[in-house]
Amino acid sequence: MQRFDEKIAEVKRLYEQTGHLHHLVRLRNLRVKFGQQLSRRAEANGKLEGKPDIKPAKNPFPDVENDIPEVPYQDMTADMLSGAIQHQGALIVRDFFPPEAIKALRDGIDATFDESANYFSGDSKKLEDRDANSPWFRLDLPVKDVYDKGSVVFMMMTGSVWTFLSPVVCHRLLGAFEQAGLRSTLDQYFEGRTCLSFNKSVLRRMEPLKEPSEWHQDGAFMSGGIKSVNLWIALSDCGAGTDCPGMDFVPKRLDKIMPTGGEHGVFKWSVSPHSIDKWFKDTPPVTPTYKAGDAIFFDHYNLHATSYSPDYTKQRYALETWFFAEEFAAHNQSPTYW
Repeated sequence: MQRFDEKIAEVKRLYEQTGHLHHLVRLRNLRVKFGQQLSRRAEANGKLEGKPDIKPAKNPFPDVENDIPEVPYQDMTADMLSGAIQHQGALIVRDFFPPEAIKALRDGIDATFDESANYFSGDSKKLEDRDANSPWFRLDLPVKDVYDKGSVVFMMMTGSVWTFLSPVVCHRLLGAFEQAGLRSTLDQYFEGRTCLSFNKSVLRRMEPLKEPSEWHQDGAFMSGGIKSVNLWIALSDCGAGTDCPGMDFVPKRLDKIMPTGGEHGVFKWSVSPHSIDKWFKDTPPVTPTYKAGDAIFFDHYNLHATSYSPDYTKQRYALETWFFAEEFAAHNQSPTYW
């Protein structure tokens, strides 16, 4: 792994020295390429029976019941994160990103969505030219079978673009994570080195839902034997009491994947609102309120859904990034080197 770090550091220095955006594309490509080794290791580990060992954590919020605890960014620690996820299922972190990072990321999301729309609106020659020259939206990757163009189009229709398809935004986001000290916190949380997921790192600019959504646990479509944490960051004021959709959560620690599909959900990986009402009468779902820059952490067992209400009328900007312990990553979610 040392040679991977050295190679990435070398390309970072070139970008800092020259400002040439093609170095950001190269950085993105290296992270995806090096992630293939992580994927092979994770697939081998995933064949082991049982779950990876996770050190039990004390409950840092013993007074919080049937709700999600919250802390200001400067107070968050790895132990606090572990305790909240193990006992309440999630942790809200206020003011995780400062205003300047929020603006840079929102502007980058707009540029990425605009360029991705341009990409799919031209003829074949224009497609080749745009893909060769745009640092905002680059489909060319150094490995095969990470995605297909049909999935990219479908995601765009739902207000989503994979973060790693935008080398500029990817670089800005990882820089903001470093500024926040996230790498150190997650390495402590996992008790080992952290990686990201290509398939589960997403830029979102979505319209309010027209009807209630299904619920899900991300572990329902991830490979087994994993250690995970998701970071969802609001880049808009959203949630309860606002005019912009947030996220709904079951405020309870789960340690298994609940029944899905059939009578329990429309999709093979989803859970119906009816099942949620039936199973969690004593811990009904909550809809937190977020200011732009607030975040919530949870793992692959957490049950959640995009919020629906007729009161939600505005577009929502957000980021979703899934992290794994390198040796216990979901190999079917394309681990990516960090």
